[in-house]
Amino acid sequence: MICFFIDHIRYFKMENRYDKMLVPDFYCGFICKCGECRNCCCEGWNVAISQDDYFRLIGLECSDELRNRISRAFYIPKDASPERYALLNHDWLGHCPMRSENGLCLLHGEAGESVLPNVCRLYPRSIRKDLSEASLSNSCEGVIEILIDRPTQLRFIEADIGEVGNGTEIPSRMALRMQCIGMLQERNSTLQESFESVGQLITGKKAVYSSFEECLGVMLSFCKEYSENGSSLKDYCENSIRKLSGISENEYLKRKTILEEMFPNLELIQENIMVNHFFVEKFPYSETRENETEEYESLCALLCFIGVLVVGNLERIESQTDLVDLLAAAFRVMEHSAFHYNAHVLLNRAGFGEPEKAGSLLRISL
Repeated sequence: MICFFIDHIRYFKMENRYDKMLVPDFYCGFICKCGECRNCCCEGWNVAISQDDYFRLIGLECSDELRNRISRAFYIPKDASPERYALLNHDWLGHCPMRSENGLCLLHGEAGESVLPNVCRLYPRSIRKDLSEASLSNSCEGVIEILIDRPTQLRFIEADIGEVGNGTEIPSRMALRMQCIGMLQERNSTLQESFESVGQLITGKKAVYSSFEECLGVMLSFCKEYSENGSSLKDYCENSIRKLSGISENEYLKRKTILEEMFPNLELIQENIMVNHFFVEKFPYSETRENETEEYESLCALLCFIGVLVVGNLERIESQTDLVDLLAAAFRVMEHSAFHYNAHVLLNRAGFGEPEKAGSLLRISL
């Protein structure tokens, strides 16, 4: 079964080196949009660079203009560490100080790609040498555009990407990771049913459905939290609260039907995006503060939060571009913050901090 989703995992090993990386099948063809991005990757989240990158930039020989920009581009937080030493100091518009008016990076333009901090050079790629894997984040609008446009299910292949790994995933963990992905790609079931199957596999519990009003209330409380404590999703969250507060289940379903008419392949879009997210997060082994059961609960919240944001902003989604922008903004929060941990806190606060209850939220997913 696993080989159906990974097209033959066979790494070439020499002295504990793995010359092939496991990647999503669109990884090697991905190209940065550069100045054509509507919402640049340096906006909407706290970009962190290492201590080595920081002092290398501080000592860089460059023009006076670039030196002035570098000097105000980063600040050192109180909890700095060698890996997360300095944070990007966005200007009052939320832009990186080194981004030019044409959208391009002045540091890259003057000094070349080799001087970029690792996060800027690699993003949206994440290379996990210890597992011989590489992924692409949904927080990049270019990645979302690829996943929305593709007519087929996502697959995983081994590829030479110019990096060498030094290990592989534990076989039992890889088997469970790919089994979860396989369940999401089961085309005889709806995505909601597939997600419920993943929940049963991970937690051993079935969803016990709460009322629509209760489930919607929980997700609108997420909207309230993220409208008050973050700028990236503020407008989307406030709009969802205005449009969906007090709405009936029938009206909610009507809005979903309009989306499905606009995007006939909406189910496949969601599937590919969530499969990619599963791989990015190494679900259910993301190695964050949550155990496997809590990770499943948080992922239910993630899927339903996206549903409420999209359904609530229906009037603002006039094209595929609008949908891409919303999804990329959501994943900038979900993949570059403590969303999964915070989601579990919010679920507990609402009385939905158990897998049976969290699973019931799936009725308001897209």
